[in-house]
Amino acid sequence: MAQGKRTRPQRLDTLMRIALVEPDTRQAEMIERLLISGGHACRHFHQGAPLVEALEDDAFDLLMAASWCGDLGGDELIPRARRLLPGLPAIVLMASPHESEIVASLQAGADDCIAKPVRGPEMLARIDALLRRAGVRRPRNRARHGFGDYLFDSARYAVSFRGQTATLTPKEFRFALLLFTNASRPVSRARILETVWNLNRDVRSRTLDTHASRLRSKLQLGPEHGWRLTTLYGYGYQLERLPITNEEGADTADANVRSAEKL
Repeated sequence: MAQGKRTRPQRLDTLMRIALVEPDTRQAEMIERLLISGGHACRHFHQGAPLVEALEDDAFDLLMAASWCGDLGGDELIPRARRLLPGLPAIVLMASPHESEIVASLQAGADDCIAKPVRGPEMLARIDALLRRAGVRRPRNRARHGFGDYLFDSARYAVSFRGQTATLTPKEFRFALLLFTNASRPVSRARILETVWNLNRDVRSRTLDTHASRLRSKLQLGPEHGWRLTTLYGYGYQLERLPITNEEGADTADANVRSAEKL
C-alpha cells in the first residue's frame, strides 16, 4: 500500500441512494460531488415533477429538495413523494433561511433543513444521523458478518450455518448479505440492483426471482429453520426471522437478528 495516500475510503456501511431536487445547476453539481465523496449515490432532478414520475418505478433512501424546486415548493414535494414511498426521509435545502422558514418546513414534514451553500462535512454528518434514525442499513465493509446461525465470509463468498457451508456466486453473496443486513425490512428492487448489479437497470425481474430461489435453497431459508424470504410483488423482497417451536412448544429462536460486531 502506498504511503501517505489520503484518499477517503468509500463508506459501504452508509452508502445510500439519494434523490436531489435542485434547479440551480451549480448548486446541484457541488452537492452531488460532496455526496459522491461521502460514499453515496446521487440522482439529480432539476424539478419536482420528474422525481415524482421516477418514483413510480424507482426508490431512494433519502430526498434532498430545494425550498423551491422550479415547479413546486419543497414542502409540497415531500408529501407527494411520500405517497409513493412512505417514510422517505427528507431534507430541505434553503438559501439563507430565516427561523420562521425552518420552522415551517419542519412542521410541513421535513426531517431536517440545511442552509445553502452547504458545508460538506456538516451535510454528510446530518445525512448519516438522519439515516441512522430512519433505520436504513447497508452491509458493512468487513470480511466476516454474523447473523444468528449464519456466518458470511466475504473472502470465499461462503456462508456457514448449522454445521455446513454453502458457496455462493458473488451476486448471490451480495444479495444474501443485503437481505440479512436488512432482516425484517423490505428491500426495494432498486436497492438490490444498485448493490448487487451495480445499478444495471436492464436486469429482469425473473433474474432476481431466480437468485432469490437459489438463496432459499442454498441457505435453507424456510420456516422450519427460522427464516422466511418473501417476494413483495411490485417492490422487492423481505427476509424475516421466525420463531422455532421445540417439541414442548416453547419458542427457542431469538426474535432479534444480531450482527457479529465482535468478530
